[in-house]
Amino acid sequence: MDWLIGILLLIVGGIIGYFVAKFVNERSLLASKDAKKEQTFKEIMTQQAADHIQASKQLVQNLAQQTDALNQQIAAYEQLTTSMNANENADSLNYFGEHATSYLRSNVAPQTKEKATTEFQPLDFASQSSGLFSGAEDKKIKNAKQ
Repeated sequence: MDWLIGILLLIVGGIIGYFVAKFVNERSLLASKDAKKEQTFKEIMTQQAADHIQASKQLVQNLAQQTDALNQQIAAYEQLTTSMNANENADSLNYFGEHATSYLRSNVAPQTKEKATTEFQPLDFASQSSGLFSGAEDKKIKNAKQ
């Protein structure tokens, strides 16, 4: 009987060992999968960071180019205004450009003032009160032409 108990204990130990080994093996597989996921995640984050840095550098470079162009335009405008101020023959800057200014100047007809006709005298309301400040509601306003 002793040998039967020994064999049963050996079989039970083998079964327990099998399940313990299976559990430990699953844990190690999960740990290796997690490590692979983490490594993949780190690689993706590194790639995205590199792309972001590259895009930021490109934006800064574009901004620098636009700033340089704006500085050149401001310098040209400043030079134009100072040369126009120094030049006594130029009256002002061409707002519309040379061609448009000459076209507008040639199309502008001189305005002639029409003389007012003096056939009728203007109405004079200074002698009578009228409108809101007349003082009496039943008085009718006399026609100034009578």
